[in-house]
Amino acid sequence: MHAPRYAAQPYLPRPTGFGENLPMAKKRVHRPPGYGAAPASPRPATSGRAGGGNRPGSAAPVSPARSRLEAFSAPILLRMKRLPGWLIPVLLGVMLFVGLVVPARWGGILLVVIGGFLLWLTAVSWPAVSPGSRLLRMVVNLGVLALGVAKMAGLLA
Repeated sequence: MHAPRYAAQPYLPRPTGFGENLPMAKKRVHRPPGYGAAPASPRPATSGRAGGGNRPGSAAPVSPARSRLEAFSAPILLRMKRLPGWLIPVLLGVMLFVGLVVPARWGGILLVVIGGFLLWLTAVSWPAVSPGSRLLRMVVNLGVLALGVAKMAGLLA
């Protein structure tokens, strides 16, 4: 015998992303009939942030070099997104530790690889980052690269 069509079912939470099943995470807006949908963005397309011209949704054109970088980076970033969130920071941390501790010159190669990876991530995220954060990222990236080159040259033990 079949259960009634509208029988009450026990509550079983469905697997969702973090916070999706919380009532405060859902924004439901009731609009009376006759009212249109809310505007797509409450802010104008151009923002007052410096360097925001190349962000998606802005009117400024994207350079061909930027388009090539984004096209090159998209599949790599998608593969990285599928990895566990802890994997890349742990790998970079281990590589940094080994690169700094090992007295051999090949430790510098690890530092240069880390610096190159960080420079690539900085270049990909450049339009979305504030100028102060850009400066800090570049100082860290160039510092790691300089340590790697100095270690490969034999200047650091």
